[in-house]
Amino acid sequence: MPAADPVSKIARRTALLAGAAGALACLWMAWCMFPCFAWNELRLAPAFALRHGINPYPPLDGGPVSTWIYGPVGILVDLPATFATSAAGALQIAGLTTIVMIAVPLAVVFFGSGEMRARGAWTPWFALTLGILLRTTANFMFQVPDQTAIALGLLSGWCLARRPDPTRAAIAVAAGLCVLAIWSKQLAVLLMPAEVAFLLISRHRAGAFRYVGWFAAFGLLAAGICVAAFGFDNLWLNLVAIPGRLPWANFADRLAVRPAALAAQVVLPSIALAALWRIGKWPDRSRESGRFFQFTVLAYFAMLPLGLAAFFKIGGDTNTIHSWSYLLPGALLLWLASDRATPVASLRLLAAATGALALHASDFAALPAGPLTEHLDVAAQLTAAYPHAIWFPQNPVVTFYADGRLWHSEDGVRTRNLAGYAPRQAAFRRYLPPNLRAIAYPENEDVSLATALLPEFNQRAVLPHWTLLTSPPARPASP
Repeated sequence: MPAADPVSKIARRTALLAGAAGALACLWMAWCMFPCFAWNELRLAPAFALRHGINPYPPLDGGPVSTWIYGPVGILVDLPATFATSAAGALQIAGLTTIVMIAVPLAVVFFGSGEMRARGAWTPWFALTLGILLRTTANFMFQVPDQTAIALGLLSGWCLARRPDPTRAAIAVAAGLCVLAIWSKQLAVLLMPAEVAFLLISRHRAGAFRYVGWFAAFGLLAAGICVAAFGFDNLWLNLVAIPGRLPWANFADRLAVRPAALAAQVVLPSIALAALWRIGKWPDRSRESGRFFQFTVLAYFAMLPLGLAAFFKIGGDTNTIHSWSYLLPGALLLWLASDRATPVASLRLLAAATGALALHASDFAALPAGPLTEHLDVAAQLTAAYPHAIWFPQNPVVTFYADGRLWHSEDGVRTRNLAGYAPRQAAFRRYLPPNLRAIAYPENEDVSLATALLPEFNQRAVLPHWTLLTSPPARPASP
């Protein structure tokens, strides 16, 4: 029950209100900034392809090539955005979807926990605010298939950990959600052995066998549906061959770019877990919070090898390290379901909220007034003036609403080039606007790939929000 003394009440209420305000501000900023990043259009294009009968997993020399080398579940999640009436509307819906995919699984765990609710109605809300604030705003600002995979993985683990003896139905649902997580992002394949290990450690041998059986059944069903829908060769090329052939990055350069992320997501949590084990404070499985924490620890270590390997590949980034996204809700549940309602504990909550808010101080200082879509308005004016004549290599949603077609996405072409599957020139030009007169890039972007692929477009014009590449007019023939 909540503490009755005035100091505890004030500290808890202050922590909750300040944390909630900060979390809402972070989500507002992420949603407003979401349309600014061409990355999000690149990730949204496959949903438009799927809805309009285009295979989002094109073969060699097929197209249009996109940046999607992940499972189709994330594409299905993005389908609501394809019903918008404008590029800006589609990106705003996709931004909301991104927030939902991160926040809803946390809410399911925290509000579904009987232990947490027993600490007071405010406790799940406070846990949710910390679950949001202890992530970077960029997690909500950029669309990646990892978010869907992690959401399904957390819900899968919650099905297994919520009760001391998971029911047969819970085991089946957990196995199905794990299969969907894997068909969201290939890295989630190691979630399955983590969940089997959790059941075995919990002495549910029969449950582990049932889980494996359901996993095999759901896995075969999902594979059959995907092969029938997209083709085996197409799936193998885009989900296995291309990612497997992407080269390694320079390890020193990658460490130099993201040292804080690696420290916060890998080094410090690993040290904290080792210390918790060493001092004998490891939670047991008799409580809901202890079981879920143990699941998230297993998931944390299971995901780490592939996550780090992806991080050190060309194109990999901190979104590939799923481990922290599993461990964070497990640690919050364990702490807030166990912390006693004392003045010291209440002050500890206030300190945690203050520290989490401090991580976002720069965000709070630059909150936008509304969605930043002015560049999309300018792009709409350009495409209206020159229909079917401008290629936006990094903004396929813009040209879809202008031309009613999807053209190549530059990042997809670049990814295939890196993997050694560069399209032939004739095949490449087949999926460009038929009356191509200009190439439009977001301002200050690198245009080297377009100029290499289409060298005739070598004249540059700078417009508000955009850089246009055009070709010089043809010279009249000599008399």
